[in-house]
Amino acid sequence: MRKILVLAAAAFALVACGKDPNGGGGTNPVDPDNSDYIDPNVVYKTSGDLFGKNYVAKGTVFTRRVDKEMPLAPNSAAIAAKMKSLVTNPYGVITTITRQHYNYTIIIVDSNDKNQHYAEFIPEGRYEREEPDIYKYTGGRQPIVHDAKPAAGNDAHMAVYDVATGVMRQYFGVTYVNSGEYRFKGSGYFIAKPGLRGLAKDNYWMRLTKGGSSVVGMLNPLSQIGIEEVRAGEINHALSFTIAHARKGFSWPAKAGDGDLDEADAPMEGQWCRIDPTVDLDKLNLHPITRMIAKAVQKYGAYAADKNAFCHTFTTEHGIYELAIHGLDPWEHDGEFEKKYGKFPDLNDFPWELTQWAPVDWGKPTE
Repeated sequence: MRKILVLAAAAFALVACGKDPNGGGGTNPVDPDNSDYIDPNVVYKTSGDLFGKNYVAKGTVFTRRVDKEMPLAPNSAAIAAKMKSLVTNPYGVITTITRQHYNYTIIIVDSNDKNQHYAEFIPEGRYEREEPDIYKYTGGRQPIVHDAKPAAGNDAHMAVYDVATGVMRQYFGVTYVNSGEYRFKGSGYFIAKPGLRGLAKDNYWMRLTKGGSSVVGMLNPLSQIGIEEVRAGEINHALSFTIAHARKGFSWPAKAGDGDLDEADAPMEGQWCRIDPTVDLDKLNLHPITRMIAKAVQKYGAYAADKNAFCHTFTTEHGIYELAIHGLDPWEHDGEFEKKYGKFPDLNDFPWELTQWAPVDWGKPTE
């Protein structure tokens, strides 16, 4: 999906990570005095725990309500009308979801656990080898679940979040060599509080401090569609999607973009959208999965986190833990979700024509 890895080398000091205009951090502008939104008794053990009622990014931009108030770009309607025409594949697929390809496997580790497995993470890129903080937090000997694999597909994404230290590291182009060695093409990180706490206060905009794993340089694995959310029938946060083609440039809170179009009516990566809040989605003839996604977009919004030159693809939580624990992936064709909601080889009924688009850089801090 991502052909070019754009990485920023912004200055960073841990004591001031919330003040760095180029890196992660940023106080919650809605509730700047909050200390946490998460029940202190919650312990995250698997990727599935991060989503649902104890959503780890609660209180961040990913749970900002856009159905109540969102300014519209002057060309919002033109962007909405153009979305389907951005698709260029010959197979008639306009919109779909990831299953085991081109999403992130999210691995939860605990470096305080004396039995925690470790492996060598070897960077293949010069930036990841030579930038001290990137190498410190993503390269060398790092905690990992034994034999954990990246998502399938050329991007080979993987996110590894340490509940002991709060280090949230993300990778692009991961090659699993053996249980003791991984190689990677790109990486980035953010340091939350232990237990993966404090994101709402310390990183409202959900940006990585340095580096990147997808082009926007954000904690976008946490805007994937959670498995437990689909089981419950409701998604309670904003969604990331991979866009077929995007306008050149990028929009806050993205840190970079790889858009390939000069057209003003194509959206930029990072630019927020919603579905018109006056639309009653229950009255549209949408597939149950499409309707679930559309309701989340209507309430919390969506943004393009990458480009694939093929179709628009909403990203889903990878079923790595489901496979390890139950031996079944609920996203499989004829699997749990298709049995519950009906088959969905694609989601071409997603109503892009009903989307509304915020201005570029909506919400960007002035300082």
